[in-house]
Amino acid sequence: MDAVFTISDMDLGQVFTNRNIARFMASLFTLDANATMLDPCFGTGVFLEALDSLGFKNVTGYEIDSTLCDEVLSKFKKCKLYNEDFLSSQLNHFDGIIMNPPYIRQEKIDGLSPLGVTKNKLRNNIIFSELPQNANLYMYFILKAITILREGGELIVIFPNTWLKARNGVKFRELIGAECSILQQINITGKVFEKNALVDVLILKIKKEKICAEPIIQNLFFDGQKLVKKKLIHEMDLGFNLPFFKVATAKRGLTTGCNAIFINPALTCNEPSCLTPIITSPKSIKGFSTKDVKLDYLLTLNQDVPNSILEYLNSWEEKIINTQSPKTLYNKILDKKAWYRLRLIQNEGIIFSYFIRNEIRFIYNNSSYQVRDNFYIVKPKISGLLLFALLNNYYTFYQLECYGKRYGAGLLKIQRYDLERINFPDISCFDDNAIYQLENLSMQLIATNDLEIVNSITQLISQYSLIGYKDILEQYSALKKERLEDKNYD
Repeated sequence: MDAVFTISDMDLGQVFTNRNIARFMASLFTLDANATMLDPCFGTGVFLEALDSLGFKNVTGYEIDSTLCDEVLSKFKKCKLYNEDFLSSQLNHFDGIIMNPPYIRQEKIDGLSPLGVTKNKLRNNIIFSELPQNANLYMYFILKAITILREGGELIVIFPNTWLKARNGVKFRELIGAECSILQQINITGKVFEKNALVDVLILKIKKEKICAEPIIQNLFFDGQKLVKKKLIHEMDLGFNLPFFKVATAKRGLTTGCNAIFINPALTCNEPSCLTPIITSPKSIKGFSTKDVKLDYLLTLNQDVPNSILEYLNSWEEKIINTQSPKTLYNKILDKKAWYRLRLIQNEGIIFSYFIRNEIRFIYNNSSYQVRDNFYIVKPKISGLLLFALLNNYYTFYQLECYGKRYGAGLLKIQRYDLERINFPDISCFDDNAIYQLENLSMQLIATNDLEIVNSITQLISQYSLIGYKDILEQYSALKKERLEDKNYD
């Protein structure tokens, strides 16, 4: 029997905009009240409400989610609202477009196939022919919006800022610039979306006109009620010139595709040979090593699957087929692949949780345990103990406080490219005694978890920095204090 799909079964990439953010975005328009306006994915209607409050009279909206559409139709009877897919709709041109497009990664686009949206269908549209193959869905929305924008028209859009540092972002910016100019780039941190969605975002104001001027860049902080100017961090020159990639590599930990299936599986049999120790949470680690870690267990199956586990796998396979989710496992089943086999990864080295709530710490993975994808695995290119010291000191912690993204409530998120921005002192200038002392301090830190040793490492490294020990400690402590108190920061 064919599976029955509902909207709730699909990931529509819905991250709803805060009402105050929507009003701020609408205020960026310089159009008159008679301008034709469009919201291509109106969701709960916050942009419709914002446009109405500014007196715009000719407003059109599209929304693929029928549940949301039904709720909004009754509230905005003066608007022309359609329960349709914006990307495939035939539209006239508009003077202004405002939107928060869906946040769906390229590998999950085909999950919208029950609604008629597939990656192949999009790629066959000439509008999107020049987009990179790995373009996320919001890029398709923005390009479609540009094509239906009148000459001189304005587009206000809020979406993730990760494309700024991604390879596909270079081509994406070129495609925007082919017909348009970016007038404003507003980087926003804080509680930008409902339900505290953890994404780094920016707002672009785009005009369909070629203007020879650089965009005005602003950095704002949103506390849930109001936007305030965010002062930029002025990074201190530490005098370090040894880049991260010279001494280490970083990669994400193991991704299962569905943790409920593979981590601490609810097996009715005892098959310890099929279970591999794995670290799934930084909370399970005490201090700076994994020697006393609280382990979870990962279902790992080789060529021969025990009969006792087949029933468990068959039950999950049926669920995956019926729901077509998770998509990665569903596709493996369709391809007749052994979807339940995971490729373990090399974990020798140092691990680091990229969500920081209090102390920053790099952890020595004594037993080379598998780790989940909420960790980075840092593999040394130099002595592991020397790298451990270069990572666990306040010069490195300061850089991460500067580069990471704050989300309020003390949370700091470190992307891999943030980690790879770290610089270290030139170790070729270290004498043998300095290297011996740093490696010895690393061994002490691993054995005792004593934070005072981090101070000792920092003091030793301060001999090779333009910034002294007291100054780096003061600057790092100030940044950390502001983060934990959820304040704006310099």
